[in-house]
Amino acid sequence: MSAPPDTLSRLAATIAARRGADPASSYTAKLLAKGPEEAAQKFGEEAVEAVIEATKGDPAALTAEAADVLYHLLVMLTAREVTWQGVLDELERREGLSGQTEKAARTQAPVHARVESAAERAACMALRARVFVEEQGVDAALEFDGLDDTCRHYRSTLGQEIVATARVRWLDGAAKIQRVAVAKAVRGRGVGAALMRHILADVGDSASEAVLDSQVGAIGFYERLGFSAEGPEFLDAGIPHRRMRRPL
Repeated sequence: MSAPPDTLSRLAATIAARRGADPASSYTAKLLAKGPEEAAQKFGEEAVEAVIEATKGDPAALTAEAADVLYHLLVMLTAREVTWQGVLDELERREGLSGQTEKAARTQAPVHARVESAAERAACMALRARVFVEEQGVDAALEFDGLDDTCRHYRSTLGQEIVATARVRWLDGAAKIQRVAVAKAVRGRGVGAALMRHILADVGDSASEAVLDSQVGAIGFYERLGFSAEGPEFLDAGIPHRRMRRPL
């Protein structure tokens, strides 16, 4: 019978509860009392033992060593006041990107450009589906409104992977920026802001101002890019928005 999916979370909570306890009360409390360096050394020893068992090809022994590795990993994290939930959140943030692209996100700047090919367009649509339809619950019929063929599309690429996208429609001399989507794995790293700056520079010769309808929670993000909110809140796809403008 398989273990419940929250086994590690329960174990992490138990280990955290041992922090500061009498070292004589449990093995975990004793490990934690020795400090982060000792916890890290013990984790390293257990990891080496797991590697040795992996080379021997004994599944039962490797299973036991893997359990020891996970336990000592949690002890090491607790010793450095890193939570298991924080690790899970980081894994969730990386979800949807290849390992190579996620690694590139730490050291490389994304490339921003107009979408030029059908393959790039399809990748942008897929990203929008993940962000708006799957994450935010927007009706797919509203997200893909039949206007994409009338718009100019933009993308941000890390390696071979598109990690951000947006589209622009021209309305009465204004460039209306829409469908700004950033992959979860690179949020908080300035990718969306860099894409927006690229778009604003690219449309500056063909529009007098940029407008957009911002989700209320993202107003601060657009204000930092020079946009100003106007008018009352309104619902778009069931989500509160406000109109914002920026002269070009």
